[in-house]
Amino acid sequence: MKSQKNTCKKQILKPSIQSLLLYKGIWLILLCALVISTGCAPQQGARYSPTSGQPGNQQEPKKTLWKIVLNSNQLGPLETHIQITHQGNTIYAHSESGIIEWMSSWSSAADRTPESIFSFQATRDPSNAARYVGALKEPWEEDGVVLEFQGDSFSGTVNHWLLGGDIHGQEVPQSKGRIRDYQPILAAFDRVVDERIFDPKTLKDEAFANFRQRLDTITNLAQNDFDMTLGFHFAWNNEPFSHFQIRRSVATSQEMFESFDQMLMGYEAAHVRFEDDLAILRVDTMMGLDTIKQIQAAYGKIQDQGSKRLIIDLRGNGGGAFAVKPLVEHIIDEPIESGYFLSRPWFTNHTDLPSATTLEQTAAWEGWSIGRFWQDFQRQGVMKLRFEPAEPHFNGPVFVLVDSYSASATELAADAFRISGKATIVGERTAGEMLSQSFFDLVDGYILSLPVADYYSMEHGRIEGTGVPVDIQCASEKALDHAKRLSRSFQNESQVLQTE
Repeated sequence: MKSQKNTCKKQILKPSIQSLLLYKGIWLILLCALVISTGCAPQQGARYSPTSGQPGNQQEPKKTLWKIVLNSNQLGPLETHIQITHQGNTIYAHSESGIIEWMSSWSSAADRTPESIFSFQATRDPSNAARYVGALKEPWEEDGVVLEFQGDSFSGTVNHWLLGGDIHGQEVPQSKGRIRDYQPILAAFDRVVDERIFDPKTLKDEAFANFRQRLDTITNLAQNDFDMTLGFHFAWNNEPFSHFQIRRSVATSQEMFESFDQMLMGYEAAHVRFEDDLAILRVDTMMGLDTIKQIQAAYGKIQDQGSKRLIIDLRGNGGGAFAVKPLVEHIIDEPIESGYFLSRPWFTNHTDLPSATTLEQTAAWEGWSIGRFWQDFQRQGVMKLRFEPAEPHFNGPVFVLVDSYSASATELAADAFRISGKATIVGERTAGEMLSQSFFDLVDGYILSLPVADYYSMEHGRIEGTGVPVDIQCASEKALDHAKRLSRSFQNESQVLQTE
């Protein structure tokens, strides 16, 4: 840089005999000034590309538009446009939305109104310049966003109880407006609800009328699948019933029915561990053939271990299906009829619950097919459940842990344990979401989950809206330790009785 400046000075001071040399000198002066101003001299705060991966970036954030598909496990393949802002080593992303501003007018429908219907933040992985790791910001905060960019596309995963799944994105020049027309979806929704809901009287409830008004607005404002599905999620308060959801699916409802009987969860959803003569059986879900087999295998291990005490941990178990049967049947020593389902044929033709005589004359449903189970109770109107003892049989003290997130089929299990008199229920009253749902096709890949039967305990009445009470109440996080202490006291009493 110093030599450049000296050269410029020599040219300026050199005698100008001819006008050509004068013009040449002037141009060289201008050239030197241009060189100095464009970076030949040292400068403070030099800028760099936001994708260069170096610290200290002062460049304006780079904003790009992407069309994404989030293949969520719970809500299916959701499409939307998101804007990604690159700022140094960090990216900030938020989805387009037509309902956010309107949602602020009824924030009581959710714990809070999100600032975006879907957003996340992620930071570049120091060991892989194309990889970003971060967390969801809206509508809930949770770690577990991993993305890998390849030019104008990316792929990755999102970890979340509702939105978890794989995600793919493609950069686009501009948004083309609404992802799809949501009005036909609403029309199909109304038709299915009117024809299939378990009890038509529930549709006259004020809570449902308020929800239906919100859903009409959501459908009008929705720009994408996130608006439609998450708008539904926030607008619905489980009043006057639960087990109600819309989602998207690549499979039809019939294909879903056919797959349920062979469904595998793909992980160890039921597992047992041992502490001396205490067995602790943790069950995460009531779904899956593999879960059924894992429960049966666990009871075999408990017998082989010679366990004298058993804790069954069902906290946070959201339910499912027939894993309830082996869970209960290896504990009971005589058959029990736990309760019955009532569906649309019953509520259409009756105003009262079935009499004792009607229930006595109703044959208990038998089998393992989920698809047939759903079809049968929608046709029969009333259907009774029965549990039969199974081997190996556990005959020691049993403590069942539940909390406010124990729902659906898990509540059926907890109630059956109470009826049997073979277990002590410890923890918190269950969720009170004990209906049976079925699935119906709407339009454009949308599926409606709709409650088609209500469940009544033989001894404790309706569980929906009330939950299953516990024998010993304590906070969920303290339930296991409390049950351990109780089991030791039972063990000591048993030893005293044997001594006497």
